[in-house]
Amino acid sequence: MFIALVTLGLVVGFVLGVRQAVIDPVLDVGDPRVRVEGRMATVQVTVRNTSGDTAYCPIVGIAALDREGLDLDSGIALPDLSDGRLGPGESANYIGTLTQISAQEFNEELDEYVGFIEEENECP
Repeated sequence: MFIALVTLGLVVGFVLGVRQAVIDPVLDVGDPRVRVEGRMATVQVTVRNTSGDTAYCPIVGIAALDREGLDLDSGIALPDLSDGRLGPGESANYIGTLTQISAQEFNEELDEYVGFIEEENECP
């Protein structure tokens, strides 16, 4: 009985994990556009709501990553020219700045910038 229960738990966990990996995200984050001035990087990403019926008010994060995928700096991007409410099918630009990257990190370690969804947050 115990082995059957453990096996069932493993199968259910595996199926749910695969299902979550296959599901398309409801908020699609575009490729980051970056402007660097000195040691300050301004990162802009476009976020699109792909849902058919739900409005979202997401919290969007940005980060500068090194070659190993570790954060050199990260922050929150704020909506540009909107209140951040994304209705079904709508998109908005989010902009944030990263200021804590050293000159050495810029020159030797920085690999890429990324945008990501911190929280989806359905709008009221």
